[in-house]
Amino acid sequence: MIWYRVIFMAFNKIIAVSTIVAALSVGAWALRPNHALTVPAPTTVAVTTTALPLNRDDPGQDRIGALKFLGAVQLRSTDPLFGGISALRAGKATASGVQLLGLSDTGNWLAFETVEHGGRLVGVSPMIMTPIRQPDGNSARTKADGDAEALEWNPATGAATIAFEQDHRLVHFTGIDPAMSASLAELPTRVERLTPMTGWPLNGGAEAMTELPDGSRIVISEQRKRPDGSHVALLTRAGSTREIAIESVAGHSPTDAVAIDATRILVLHRRFDLMGQGAAISLIDLAPALRATPTLSLPAQLLARWQAPITLDNMEGLALRREGDRLFLYIVSDDNLNSLQQTVLMKFELVL
Repeated sequence: MIWYRVIFMAFNKIIAVSTIVAALSVGAWALRPNHALTVPAPTTVAVTTTALPLNRDDPGQDRIGALKFLGAVQLRSTDPLFGGISALRAGKATASGVQLLGLSDTGNWLAFETVEHGGRLVGVSPMIMTPIRQPDGNSARTKADGDAEALEWNPATGAATIAFEQDHRLVHFTGIDPAMSASLAELPTRVERLTPMTGWPLNGGAEAMTELPDGSRIVISEQRKRPDGSHVALLTRAGSTREIAIESVAGHSPTDAVAIDATRILVLHRRFDLMGQGAAISLIDLAPALRATPTLSLPAQLLARWQAPITLDNMEGLALRREGDRLFLYIVSDDNLNSLQQTVLMKFELVL
């Protein structure tokens, strides 16, 4: 009866993945309609961690393309609002590791520190979870209010911008400091609505965003594409916004981005379909777009791409940490608050 077990296991996998794909399509809280979206007030969330290998079938593997593996952990909490992490940024070094600031796509800030030994990720501190305040001072009342998908944050100045889907908008904050939980309760200083974003797909809008050192900002749509398959993006520079496009990784969608210098950005991509999960990192040179409006999509240099048995889940958050000339990446998954998924945090060194 081996054939029967194989068919049964394959059927179960299809059902499980179909459920997760549905969560990605309609939003995590479609699966949990009776729960509140945000925490009512700043909350300390205890998190347990389990160390994960890079490759469960090959414990000796320590590299994926240009990424050198420096640890991974699965994060768990008994708090029902923990998870759904959709964006990530890195701040200053701490006694234990690195300060991280994240968002959940249910409308919460998450502030925590990594625990690292010998430069390797081994755990995280308890997390501070705080509702993202709307201009009226309230937390998100609906999924559309709180569907935060991308974050840009300057640790030196405290300036932060959140990109929201469904009600497509960019919300700006000042004085954000993860070490001071009170700063996460501040009201936004400005709400920005870019006309080209109004036609972006309801659940496929501003999924990735980053800023260059000169202040130029790029916002990438998860689902709006050009006929050649490239993903539509908006470049705001010197007060003017225009459309450009970013070459896609086949079968993947962009989920986060970080700038590594004056013209180049890294883009995190994820694949989540009936065939399973995948992730990728690409390098985009924005120089042509910064000089003039391009007629073609900007090409992507694929730096790494992985799928099972390499550790991954629904990879959505990407943070960059510089130490001298070395570049370290932290990548986190969005579990959609779904018991079939995991919150996974990974650390890599980028070796170009």
